[in-house]
Amino acid sequence: MQSNPNTHNAATVVSSCDGYSDLWPVFFHFFFKHWASSPFPVYLISNHRTFKDPRVVTIPVGEDKSWSDNLIIALKSIKEENLFVWLDDFLVDRDIQSSAMTACIEQLDQVGGKYLGVDQHGALGEAMENTSLRRIEKGNLRAGLNLSLWKKTFLNQILVPGCSIWAAESRLRKLNTEGEPGLFYMKDESPKVVSYVESVKGQFWKPPAIQFLREQGVKVNLKRRPCPPQGNDVVSKFFRSCYKRKMKAQSAKEARAALEGKGLAVLPL
Repeated sequence: MQSNPNTHNAATVVSSCDGYSDLWPVFFHFFFKHWASSPFPVYLISNHRTFKDPRVVTIPVGEDKSWSDNLIIALKSIKEENLFVWLDDFLVDRDIQSSAMTACIEQLDQVGGKYLGVDQHGALGEAMENTSLRRIEKGNLRAGLNLSLWKKTFLNQILVPGCSIWAAESRLRKLNTEGEPGLFYMKDESPKVVSYVESVKGQFWKPPAIQFLREQGVKVNLKRRPCPPQGNDVVSKFFRSCYKRKMKAQSAKEARAALEGKGLAVLPL
């Protein structure tokens, strides 16, 4: 891992599960392409599989009970307090400056915060002097679970066993509407810290993501994760339903193989 001391007590946490292991090579390809000098350890949450890259520490948590359960277990193995939490379908498409990431930590500490929506920008809420941050005030629903910076203690408060990512986000936003202090996002005029292509919707590749990957010369297995029509018509819904059943069966097969000690490793691109 990193040879330099982690002076900011920070880490990157990629929240995932084995059902999305086909995304790992693609995610990390772009992550390290655009942030090769990251000063923080990188953790990947899995169920049983391991991503074979010396720059990544895989944390297998066992059975995939829920998004929150996976994180609750994984956080017990993570000693750092400042956590950049990523989703595995965010494909970085522009270089990341480590100085901009560390500034997020320093400024959140400066204002006494515990959460920062790193990829959220706006003009609502109190602007914090001498920072790039705005306060997320009551009714200003800027809090979410996209790319975010957390104090681990606060993240643990949000997570409840059995909660999906959407339920966890609802818990965070409920606290937001109730006036929870310490929540921040970026001023509208602040430079974008991270730029990414959101690549998956409803378990399927999004057409713009496939176009992006083709432009980048990256091939993906469309049999493993298709890119069906995204419309709301009957035919499109039918095909998506069929694909989901097939993907569920494939995931179950892979899970059995993993428990039997087969196919545990996922190789990078």
